[in-house]
Amino acid sequence: MAIDVPDESASLHLGNHIRGVHWMNFLGPPVLTELGGVEALRERLRSPGTTVQPLPDGRAVVMLGIEPDAGDVTQSSVLPAYRELASVLDPWMYFHGDTRPSVDAEAQRRWERRFLD
Repeated sequence: MAIDVPDESASLHLGNHIRGVHWMNFLGPPVLTELGGVEALRERLRSPGTTVQPLPDGRAVVMLGIEPDAGDVTQSSVLPAYRELASVLDPWMYFHGDTRPSVDAEAQRRWERRFLD
């Protein structure tokens, strides 16, 4: 299993944005509030195996299945549950863009938007 650990300066740029969609996604105010809360989010996420569990203090965890899925473009569509959640969270997604000069900005954009484009 991989864990996405942002660089130390990520918190300076994220604000109220989400870094991406993963197997486990922790949401809190204001994003969860703007989505209408846990029940409203549950109604928008229809992929089999997706769960939305409430947490204390107006937070929730969204799990996209019982275990992480690497996907297989030769077998089926590319991670439909991940795409579904990405489309719901799109207004709050944070994209690095060209903020890291050592990275090909276009390749970075494609990777960060892989569940949206």
